[in-house]
Amino acid sequence: MSLSPSTPPLPPGVGYGVVLGLGFLFALIMNGITWIQAKFSKFSPNSAAEFTAASRSVKTGLVVAGILSSWTWSLTLLQSATQSYNMGISGGYWYAVGGTLQIAIFSVIASKVKMNTNRATTFPEVAYVRFGKAGHLAFLWCGLVCNSIVSSCILLGGGTVVTALTGMNPYAALFLIPIGVSVYVATGGLRATFISDATHTFFLLGILLCFSLSVYTKSDVIGSPARMHELLIEAARVNPVAGNYHGSYLTFRSRPGAIFAVQSIITGFGLVNCDQGYWSRAIASNPSTTAKSYFLGGFAWFSIPFACGTTLGLAARALGNFPDFPVLSSFDVGAGLAGVQAATYLFGTAGAVLMLVIVFLSVTSALSAEMIATSTLLSYDVYRHYFNPSATSREIVAASRYFILFWAVFSSGLASIFKAVGINLGWLFYFLGVATASGVFPIALTFTWKDLSQTGAVAGSIGGMAVALIVWLATAKAIGGAITVETLSDQWVSFAGNTAAIVSGGALSIGLSLWRPANFDWEITRQMATVDESGPRSSDQSVNVSEASVATGDDKKNSFENTVHPNVLKNRESVTTDDGLDLVALQRTYHFYGYLFAVLALMITILIPVPLSAAPYIFSRRFLAGVAGINIIWLFFAGFLVVFLPVIESRRALWRIVKSVLTFSS
Repeated sequence: MSLSPSTPPLPPGVGYGVVLGLGFLFALIMNGITWIQAKFSKFSPNSAAEFTAASRSVKTGLVVAGILSSWTWSLTLLQSATQSYNMGISGGYWYAVGGTLQIAIFSVIASKVKMNTNRATTFPEVAYVRFGKAGHLAFLWCGLVCNSIVSSCILLGGGTVVTALTGMNPYAALFLIPIGVSVYVATGGLRATFISDATHTFFLLGILLCFSLSVYTKSDVIGSPARMHELLIEAARVNPVAGNYHGSYLTFRSRPGAIFAVQSIITGFGLVNCDQGYWSRAIASNPSTTAKSYFLGGFAWFSIPFACGTTLGLAARALGNFPDFPVLSSFDVGAGLAGVQAATYLFGTAGAVLMLVIVFLSVTSALSAEMIATSTLLSYDVYRHYFNPSATSREIVAASRYFILFWAVFSSGLASIFKAVGINLGWLFYFLGVATASGVFPIALTFTWKDLSQTGAVAGSIGGMAVALIVWLATAKAIGGAITVETLSDQWVSFAGNTAAIVSGGALSIGLSLWRPANFDWEITRQMATVDESGPRSSDQSVNVSEASVATGDDKKNSFENTVHPNVLKNRESVTTDDGLDLVALQRTYHFYGYLFAVLALMITILIPVPLSAAPYIFSRRFLAGVAGINIIWLFFAGFLVVFLPVIESRRALWRIVKSVLTFSS
């Protein structure tokens, strides 16, 4: 079955049914779970600590599910397939590397978050304590810019697929998709998004496994790695890839692949560091398992974009020479429809329905993460900091709920503007790195480097963003002759903007801090004031902590940080903070996952791809079969982490709740 704008495979009613019906059904189920949780457990969504940070008690399995789900947007599913469609098997691989590295390195940063800023709820809060209002506003701007673009990406990708498959009005899709999501997020808060993540990701991985197994073992059209290999060899003969070895789609020796690798890694770093959703999960997780959760999450997430690339992306390219397979325009490809087209052609109506469901699940789950993340920024860093410093827990929760509804409308409107001016998913992907990568070093170093100064943090994040935008626009003018939507998405133009963002952000923040180091006392952030769950904060609690740090003067010499130096931590069995955190254990975790991340980074960026890229090698049939088999096994591993691990870890709590429900009902 082919897909074209004039004859979508499904009627518009299916689109409205999925967007509204399935959305509200899931909202009803999630609200029921939230009610049971509030009734039969100690966690109440009316508490600010629970609503915005899940009481900092979430275990490994749910955090892994949250990471997989929040990082698996419609962009992940569609753009990874697009990259493999455009440049061959290396495209999906490099897209996967670009996200895995950033999630995995967060396992290292997360240890420092727990060690130094465990009481924080948002990353700009820590900037407020360290750098005052200037640093706070700079980081808040980075966070809101990131969340705005990410939310638009999520909605644009989902809306495009729903419209292509059902003929549903595209603007109706953009405004209706967030409704069901906002209902259960506003009710249950962050913990509801974790439970939603686990449920969504279970079905998402199941559908991806069905696609992968069918394409490589059961499909009447392809059905085996050997047939896929044969079709891709023919595709390279008819339509070779410029810059690939012999124009092949089965080689890692690819100039566009190498350029995209750098762009993907830079974009991923910018998103993870600037997206409050990732900080929320680090803050919400149990201190003893935070680092492990992020490392496992990054490792498992790799399987999703790589599966989309090696299955749907390569399938779309392999089918390109079939006479009844529609020719995709450059706009269709940029909108992410290559993988959708392949699924619809290979599996007919069932493929269209499954693709609609998988994209809808990814959209709603990822959008829920963005809603709670942005509402947390707006309620804590705008409402609480600048409008109501004495806000109670209930007032913050109420503000968060209003901001969730606001973000549903705002993100829909922004996505509609992008669509109206012709900006698609591919364009936004390339722009993401330009807009966010300048914050990578300033934000990460805020949690890990005591010498980062206010000047360095502000100049690196905001100044780096300005430099990146100037370079991006100037390169578009120089290469394309004019600044247009098309020239700004050119691969070399995007490469220049992405590189300028991360390099200038790092150079400004590190260079200015080395010139005048801050020598910050971590004990100040360890003693950050938190929201009083019982009532308004007292006057001494609402003191600007950054001002208090200045007032301590020479007393810093006797502070906890100076008496417990990292070198001393190595020789101590335990050092416990006021929050009950074992700093020695966290320091060991920091070093362990630092080494583990280095090994992972070395493997997926050097040891595996470099020999394949250096050699004049086109994958053989057996090699392609091995790659497909490894990816399928990887998907099963991700499924275990998302489905079974949360149940195993929470089996006692779940059993207690079940007994309480049964006792209550009787």
